[in-house]
Amino acid sequence: MAPLNETLNPNTPLAFLPPDLGREVQVGGFVLVGTLGAYIWDILCNLDNDYKLLSKHRVGFASLVYFVSRLGSLMYILSATLFETFPLGKACAPVSTFIGVCYTIAVPGTCLLFFLRARAIYNKHTILVLFFFMAWLSVLGTATLVTFIATAANIGPTDFCIDVSVKSFASAATITPLVHDTIIFVAISLRLFRNSHVTRGNFRAFVTGEYLPQFSKAILKDGQLYYLVAVTSNTLVTVMFYNTRVALAYRTMFTVCNIMITNAMACHVFRNTKFGLDKMGSSEHSTSGAPSVPGHVHYTVQRVTRADADTETSIVHLPQSKGARPDVIAMHDMDKGHVL
Repeated sequence: MAPLNETLNPNTPLAFLPPDLGREVQVGGFVLVGTLGAYIWDILCNLDNDYKLLSKHRVGFASLVYFVSRLGSLMYILSATLFETFPLGKACAPVSTFIGVCYTIAVPGTCLLFFLRARAIYNKHTILVLFFFMAWLSVLGTATLVTFIATAANIGPTDFCIDVSVKSFASAATITPLVHDTIIFVAISLRLFRNSHVTRGNFRAFVTGEYLPQFSKAILKDGQLYYLVAVTSNTLVTVMFYNTRVALAYRTMFTVCNIMITNAMACHVFRNTKFGLDKMGSSEHSTSGAPSVPGHVHYTVQRVTRADADTETSIVHLPQSKGARPDVIAMHDMDKGHVL
């Protein structure tokens, strides 16, 4: 039987790590590969929708942010996966820096989609919009720190890479998006709730959107879904980062999953709002001149002809139901900032 040191494969990086650390690095690589596959699948499933955004709409600022955030997230997940699984040789440190640059694009880009959503609703409230923008700038500022938080090195004499240390302030990059999303979500929900003019069942209406018009309710539900995913994912990343009882590979690998989930959900919400508005804008009903019926409020859905794909505007008068008065919702142009 050959001696143990002669049976080791010098090209196997796990042979140069302690057994526990080697297993954790291997599991982390599996998670990253699975995350990359899931995100590519999400992109492929939405190629038709993305084509519609490009071919049937003018590509304004909001759509540009959408595609940049998608590209940044893909590059981040891909580069992080290659860092863990591909022999990069002497490029470990440059690739680690590139991962940080991609993070600076992916996370602020995803949060910017949520900020534009709030800016469209609070367009006439300059101070509030400025406050929301400052919250987004905090996300951008902490995201830029990711470029400098990790120290990469080769595993033994192999060409494979590993992070040997991470700065303690790295968690700020996950805390500020959580705070930003909370501020935006609460602000949007409050504005939609105020538009409902509900006189009873206030908390229930705030949570469920029961008294809101259809389009406003869809906005609220999509926002709730995104926020639930974002807060769960960001909280998990923060808790794992401060859990020093597990290896560094476990503490950081959920960051990649977090990017994939939050960006996929934010883009899903963006597409829902865009195409949902198109459906509302394509139909036109008028009941002017109809006989008055006690207890019933006639309504019109005004068709808005838009060459601008990033117009998030519709004016809706809905029938009175469950104590709600006729509602008028104005979603503002995300490029020009005015009410149509």
